Amino acid sequence: MADPSRFDHDQQLKDRQATDESLETERHAADDIAEGERAARVADLVRTRRADAERRLRGARRDIDDHVTREAAILPQVSGMLEDVAASLSKAASSLGGAGTLPDRAEPVPHDQADDLPRAAEALADAAADVEAKADVAPPDQIASQLAEVADGMADVTSTLADERHDVDHRLHRERAVTDRIIGQEVEEATAAIADEVRAGQQQLRAERRTTDRHLAEEREHTNEALDHVVDLIALEESQHAAAERRAATRSEILRIVSHDLRGPLMAIGAAAALIQAHAPGGETGRRIVDWTLTIRRSVAMTERLIHDLLDAGSLENGTLRVLARQLDVRDLIRAAIEGFTPIAAAKQLTLEADLPGEPVFAQADEHRIMQVLSNLVHNAIKFTPGGGVIRLRAASTDDGSIVSVADSGIGIPERELTSIFERFRRLEGGDGTGLGLGLYISQWIVDAHGGRIWAESEIGKGTTIYFTLQ
Repeated sequence: MADPSRFDHDQQLKDRQATDESLETERHAADDIAEGERAARVADLVRTRRADAERRLRGARRDIDDHVTREAAILPQVSGMLEDVAASLSKAASSLGGAGTLPDRAEPVPHDQADDLPRAAEALADAAADVEAKADVAPPDQIASQLAEVADGMADVTSTLADERHDVDHRLHRERAVTDRIIGQEVEEATAAIADEVRAGQQQLRAERRTTDRHLAEEREHTNEALDHVVDLIALEESQHAAAERRAATRSEILRIVSHDLRGPLMAIGAAAALIQAHAPGGETGRRIVDWTLTIRRSVAMTERLIHDLLDAGSLENGTLRVLARQLDVRDLIRAAIEGFTPIAAAKQLTLEADLPGEPVFAQADEHRIMQVLSNLVHNAIKFTPGGGVIRLRAASTDDGSIVSVADSGIGIPERELTSIFERFRRLEGGDGTGLGLGLYISQWIVDAHGGRIWAESEIGKGTTIYFTLQ
C-alpha cells in the first residue's frame, strides 16, 4: 500500500516545481514587456524631441527665407529706378545748353540703411530731374562732372546691394549652423535623459525583484511549514478515521450480537406473559394477573423498539439503510397504526382518530419503513399528551405525491426546538423518560430516503403536528 505522506510530499515537490516554472515564465514575460515599454518610451521621446527641434528649425528658416525674399524683391525696384535715372540723365545731357548746376554729389547708401533702398533710388531720381530743370543755365563741363558723380552714386548703390545680399547669405548660413547645433545638443540631451531613465528603471526593477524574491522565499518557508502541518493533520485524521471506522464496526457488531441475544429472552418473556394471561383465573385475582401480564408485554414491546432503533441508527451511520419502494395506499398504513396503538392509547385515556379521504392516497414507499415512521410519531404523541387528549392521523393527495400528519393535543414544543428535535439522541422534557431520542432522527432519515420532507409545527399548551411528504 502506498504511503500517503510520501504521495503528499511528491505532490508538494511537483506543485513547487510548477510554481517556480510559472514564476520564471511570468518574470520573462515581465522583462519583455518592460523592455518593450522602455523601447517605446525611447522612440516616443526621440520623436517628440526631434519634432520639436524640426518645428523650431522650420520656423527659423521660414523667417529667414521671408526676410531674404523681401530683400530680393527690392532689387528689381531699384534696378528700374536706376534705369529711369539713366534715361533722365541721357535726356538732360542731350539738351544741355550751358546753364544750370546739379546738386551736390549724392551720398552713397550706408550699409545699415540697406533696408531703405527705395528711398535712395527716389533721391537719385530727384537729382536727375533737378539736372534736367537746370540744364539751360549750367555749363556743359559742370553738368558732365555732376553726371559722373551721379554715376559714382549708382555704382555705390549697386555695391551696397551686393554687400547686403552677401551679408544675408552669410547670416542665413550661420543661423542654419546654429540651428543644426541646437538640434544636435537637444538630441544628445534626449539620449542622455533616456539613458538615465532606463538606468533608473533597471535599478527599480532589480530592487523590486529582490523584494519579490525575499517575499517569495518567506512565503515558501511558511508554505512548507503549512504543508508539513497539513500532512501531519491528514495523517492524524486518517488514523483517527480508521480508528473511528473500527469503533463503528465494533459497535455495530456488538449491537447486532446484543439485539440477537436479547430477542430470544424477550420472545420468551412475551410468550410466557401471553400464556399467563390466557390461563389467568377469573375474579379479581385473575384481573390483576391480566393487568400484570399486559405491563410485562408492553415492557417487552418497548425493549424491542429500543433495540430496533439502535440497529436502525447504526444502519443510517453506515449508509446501509435500504428502501424497497412500491405503490401503496397510505390510508392502509394509518389504519394499521391506529389499530396497533389503540390499546396503548386507551391505557393513558387517549383517543386515536383517523381523518382520511374517501379516495385512495397513493405513494411510492417502503411499507415497513413508513410504518416505522408512523409508529415513532404516534408513540411520541402518546408520550407527550396528557390523559383525555386526542391524537389525529391524516393523509391527503398532493400534486407531487401525498402528505401525512400526526397531530396531538399535548404540551407542545418551543419554537426554538422545532428543528433540533430531529437530531440524534435529542430528548424533550415533559415526557415519560423512556426512549433514546432516536425516533425522530430515524424518521427523518427514512423520509429523506424516500425523497420527501419532514417538519414540525407546534404551539405551547395546544399540541404539536408532525408532517411528512411522500412522492
